[in-house]
Amino acid sequence: MESSTKPCVESAAVPSTEALLDEAVDAKLWTGSWLPLVTAWLVGALALAGLVTFVLRFGDFAVFIAAVRRADPVWVSAAVACQAATYACAAGVWFHALRRHGSPLPFASLLRLALVELFANQAVPTAGISGSLMVVRGLMRRGVAAPVAMTALFVAGLSYYAAFLMVGLLAFVLLWHSGDLNAAWRSLLLAFAIVVVALAGGIVLLTWSKSDLIPAWMLKSGPLVKLAKALDQVRLRSLWDVRLVMIAATLQIAVFVLDAATLWCTCRAVGLAIDAGGVFTSFVLATIVATLSPLPLGLGSFEGTSTGLLHLMGGGLEASLAATLMLRGLTLWLPMLPGLWLIRREASTRRPRPISPAPVPDEKQPVA
Repeated sequence: MESSTKPCVESAAVPSTEALLDEAVDAKLWTGSWLPLVTAWLVGALALAGLVTFVLRFGDFAVFIAAVRRADPVWVSAAVACQAATYACAAGVWFHALRRHGSPLPFASLLRLALVELFANQAVPTAGISGSLMVVRGLMRRGVAAPVAMTALFVAGLSYYAAFLMVGLLAFVLLWHSGDLNAAWRSLLLAFAIVVVALAGGIVLLTWSKSDLIPAWMLKSGPLVKLAKALDQVRLRSLWDVRLVMIAATLQIAVFVLDAATLWCTCRAVGLAIDAGGVFTSFVLATIVATLSPLPLGLGSFEGTSTGLLHLMGGGLEASLAATLMLRGLTLWLPMLPGLWLIRREASTRRPRPISPAPVPDEKQPVA
């Protein structure tokens, strides 16, 4: 759709899409001013410390320490292996999206970007947006053309929310089957469904309408002109490529399942014999609570929900807390130093000449 009343967004005075994406992820957050990030971590750490103190008031600190000390190294190693597999799945999403557009990158390079993505999503919880933007920036600095990088971003985003919705609904069904779906959980289900459907619908609406969604009078604003230019880069046909989106969504679901498997392994490591369905429900619901929570890093909200649900599933309070903290150590604290180092490295990488992607038709029609 075109409108003669709208100003031209292709003017030479308008910054390029590459410049837009460089500005979209604030490099100062990672390479200059550490204050916002450190402040978020400190607030989250205080919330976590408060939770641990509160939980152990109702439990035995000695039992908690004993559970940590007797952790089975075999199960801990299995948990580490599950976490390593999540990075491969995350890299696979971008690999398939890039290959679909004739701009493949080595899988090892995408694996490094996957670590950046998952760490950024943990460090700056924005429903997966922060990590995806970091990956897009990394793709462009590896020579991927802006239209391909932008399209891959939307494919990854749409598949992530589709996967999150499916695993979330499954977790609520399992909770209902166990007879514990009370009014509070039903309210959380409603809030979760509204947020995820709205975000996924926003992606579809933005890509379908492109810059036409933005009123002409608003296009006088510099940032919105840049947004319109970025949206015009997206190749619609890819979002209607059912096979591509299904592959990406399957890999995103695998990330959730592997994270839940990590929690199951840490439970086994500390002697908790909770069935896989109960652990999966605990992990996914804790993730939902952390996503909807305003607490930075999801600290406190995730741990509290996970510990409470594992205890509800029959685990001891102290062992449930130990298993949850071990999971968070593997998913958040352990990757922190390499994640920060890789983010700083990505920010300092120069952008080479863009790779010329294979031509892909751009139609507002579903792929047959």
